[in-house]
Amino acid sequence: MISLLVLSGIVGTTLISRLLLSARGGREAGVEGGLKALRVVAMVVVPIGALMIISSGVRMIGAGQVGVALLFGKVQQVALHEGINLVNPLYDVVEMNTRVQKHQARYDAASKDLQAVHVEMVLNYRLLPDKATEVYQRIGPNYASTIIDPAAQEVLKANTALHVATEILQKRPLIKADVQRDLTTWLAKYGIEMKEASLANIRFDPAYEKAIEAKQIEEQKAEQKRYELIQAQRQAEIAAAQAKGQGDAAREKAKGDSEAIRIRGSAEAEYNQKVAASLTQTLIQQRYLEKWDGKLPQFSAGGSTPGMLFNLPMPPAGRP
Repeated sequence: MISLLVLSGIVGTTLISRLLLSARGGREAGVEGGLKALRVVAMVVVPIGALMIISSGVRMIGAGQVGVALLFGKVQQVALHEGINLVNPLYDVVEMNTRVQKHQARYDAASKDLQAVHVEMVLNYRLLPDKATEVYQRIGPNYASTIIDPAAQEVLKANTALHVATEILQKRPLIKADVQRDLTTWLAKYGIEMKEASLANIRFDPAYEKAIEAKQIEEQKAEQKRYELIQAQRQAEIAAAQAKGQGDAAREKAKGDSEAIRIRGSAEAEYNQKVAASLTQTLIQQRYLEKWDGKLPQFSAGGSTPGMLFNLPMPPAGRP
């Protein structure tokens, strides 16, 4: 703005000088020429100066930006927002980004058991528009390196110191949440809003990483052995259950066969008892006669007459 005013002054002075020199040809011509020169200067310089003053008082602030007005180096407390702003023509305006920005850096910390931890963090943050003038005045435009880096370093150290090295990878989501919470509180004091904090990569010293890898291999082998043992136990249990089932089935079959024999024997005994109870002497003789062929039994008598046969009469019915 000041440079534009100086430029307009130089242009006006040059025009006046040339007009005055051209008007020195005579007395009458000098007076009249001077008046003409002043009128020409007024017609040229005044509109140009007015246009410069008006244009310098209009400032355009882009999207996602906020303007900090400076008057001879002094920060004005009223920030300029997006769009057209009418300001003092003498103001210098510095634009500051209020969009979400990414800050990525590598930080060193230590675990509870004093193992070195190297973490690459990615932070998404934004400058609060109503805090822009305060941040510029207190910290400056490079507030990310001035505030965010030290805050991230201290917050990370405080949280990794709560866990032993073997827990850091296992409890990564918990540590990430704690770091984001603490950073949000820390940066809010400086007009910076924390959007997201990510632990992109966590590493340890090479020697410790090799020890962890060897331990993991041994644990995997032990886990495989436990798995094989469990499988063998399950197979043994299955075989025992099958044998027990087969034995139970055999016993049940034997019980069934024995019960069948007992029932069959009882039935036969009961039948024989009923048959024996139903047999009488008359029925026996009747059965005998039904099967008799009509021939009487013959016997030979001893003595002097060999070969003589006698027919024995059958006893009458009802007599022994």
